[in-house]
Amino acid sequence: MKYLFLNLPEVEQRLKHYSKILLFLDYDGTLVPIRKRPSLAILSPAGRQLLERLSRSPKLSVGIATGRSLTDIQRLIAIKELFYIANHGLEISLEGKGWAHPKAERLRPYLKEILSELKKSTRHINGVLLEDKGLTLSVHYRNVPNRFSKELRAVFVSVINHHSEKFIITHDKKVYEIRPNINWDKGRAVLKLSHYLGKRKMLKIYIGDGRTDEDAFRVMGKRDIAIRVGYKRNSLASYYVKNPKEVVAFLKYLLAALD
Repeated sequence: MKYLFLNLPEVEQRLKHYSKILLFLDYDGTLVPIRKRPSLAILSPAGRQLLERLSRSPKLSVGIATGRSLTDIQRLIAIKELFYIANHGLEISLEGKGWAHPKAERLRPYLKEILSELKKSTRHINGVLLEDKGLTLSVHYRNVPNRFSKELRAVFVSVINHHSEKFIITHDKKVYEIRPNINWDKGRAVLKLSHYLGKRKMLKIYIGDGRTDEDAFRVMGKRDIAIRVGYKRNSLASYYVKNPKEVVAFLKYLLAALD
């Protein structure tokens, strides 16, 4: 990966070749810093104003691509003009129309069973946060004391082993993600939304910081711009920025360049 702010001239050259740009932004760790609890990761008024300005640009179609539930991210952002890819691609909202992966919908009852089992099995472990996102489930352990780490993992694996055919586990930044075992991810959601918009020839810009964002980086074309928040040697992104503050700086640059 190359540091984005040392390579803005080549980025600007790409921008000049397209009249329309499709911009995807992750939320936690990208637009806002990661917090100890998801509920504390709140978009600032200045951040919301910047997104509103981006959404009004005639050259941009702007959206959020997140692991959060659709209900949660729409509540946090509250900008109707944006499109939303939620639950790692399992939910999409565009122009007031919603879509959820049908196979994931059918697995909802089983996910409720897992949630119930985990609540019973982890109630004695301080700091565990179970986040029910409808189609997926997150187990946050950022606030779990180190002495409970091995026990939590053992409990977690024991519960999930009973449902291994229906669900897969991903691990990223102090959280276990329980997701339906189906051939779907953020990358496929990006392609689905791009196809729906009928704008395959648009330049795509995707900015994200986590493992599931790598699925989106994977489907970027040669001319597209994939930006990772935080350097990672084996990332599929072409560029990196250091933190969410630099994401904001790039978005301001993008607005100015398009104007």
